Amino acid sequence: MLAKFFQLSKYQNLQVEDLQRNLRAHILDGSLFGFAMSLISVNTIMPVFIQQVGGNSVAISSVPVLWWLGVNLPQALFIRLTHRGTQAKSFMLRYGLLHRLSFLAIAIFTLAASARLRSSWIVLALLVMIFLSAVSNSMASPPWFQVFTKTTPVKIRGRLIALRQILSSAFGVLGGSLVAVILATIQTPVNFAVLFALAFIFAMLSFMCLRTLREPQSKEFVPMTHGLVINARKILTTDRRIRDVIIADVLILMSMTAAAFYAVYALEKFSLPASYAGTFTMLVMSSMVLGNVVFGFLADHFGHRVNWLILAGCSAAASLMAIIASNILLYGLVFFFMACTTTLQGISRLSLLAELSAEAERPIYVAFVNTITAPAVFVGVLFGGVARWFGYASVFILAALLSAAAFFWIYFYVQEPREMARRIA
Repeated sequence: MLAKFFQLSKYQNLQVEDLQRNLRAHILDGSLFGFAMSLISVNTIMPVFIQQVGGNSVAISSVPVLWWLGVNLPQALFIRLTHRGTQAKSFMLRYGLLHRLSFLAIAIFTLAASARLRSSWIVLALLVMIFLSAVSNSMASPPWFQVFTKTTPVKIRGRLIALRQILSSAFGVLGGSLVAVILATIQTPVNFAVLFALAFIFAMLSFMCLRTLREPQSKEFVPMTHGLVINARKILTTDRRIRDVIIADVLILMSMTAAAFYAVYALEKFSLPASYAGTFTMLVMSSMVLGNVVFGFLADHFGHRVNWLILAGCSAAASLMAIIASNILLYGLVFFFMACTTTLQGISRLSLLAELSAEAERPIYVAFVNTITAPAVFVGVLFGGVARWFGYASVFILAALLSAAAFFWIYFYVQEPREMARRIA
């Protein structure tokens, strides 16, 4: 079935048995880890968690900011740890395990601290732990992406990522229903501790799938011979294509920080209980099932630049719909468009970058681009202040304008790598 879906007969020069084994491992890993993350979604669950334990609008807006900063900002610093040789699997497993253990740590802290600390201290401690969890993810991401690109041919990556996300989204619908039940039947903050504990269990199952990957030997390796600043300067000054991608990425990241307020705003606007966060998660995940089918096809047949354009448009649509929606049914479109942005980013953000760089340089490029663009999400903290003083509508208007700017920059300046390759040929 996998051979037919991915048309593996085209890759006679590869070890088909290893390729099939690796594809199964990637699919199961993505599905299980996606289900785990649906239980503690950064966009729909964690902000509500912080609100329910006493966090204000600035604390709520800090959740995606701290997560994105933790995931991306340290990557250039950690690249020396993960880029020591041609093989990356051992580093992927080591730091991947550390990331999963952070979920268990948050669950234990939530149970232990709920009756002993003031809410302000609990909020602060949880934000720090969320950030550290994201940092551990940052350590695992470059080696994982290197293993992923080494074990999958370029022409099937779009479909593979889409299939991973389709299955994780389908399981995520079940996860959303489970979240709704747990939040409605178990008292806060114990209910959130249960969600993090379940996330840990399913994330560990995905870890077992990663262990079965067979990483091929690399033919080339580019060592980190220079420091952080020198490497960053080299990338930025010698490759205009990367600079244009970075500018577009910064604009998109700034616009997407508004997503931290979508669920919280809906709860306040329509006077809904916290258990609706599970319903929002179900809506996001079910939308991602359809989105992955469409956007995975577009990526493989037309390239990732098209998906970047759609991403910017969907980000703007989510913000505008949050403003004009007059009832909760219409507001559901906000989560549909937010799901599209998440799907598109997962399929095409790093994939476009991967096609702009050689295999040996890819971990360096991914790490530096993530590090360089990460500070853009600090605008989310500014959005928290704007929401507090001027209301959520002002935040959504600013986010829509940033999305529009991203769309025009991508349209006029970001180049499609496959079209460039055809011109050269």
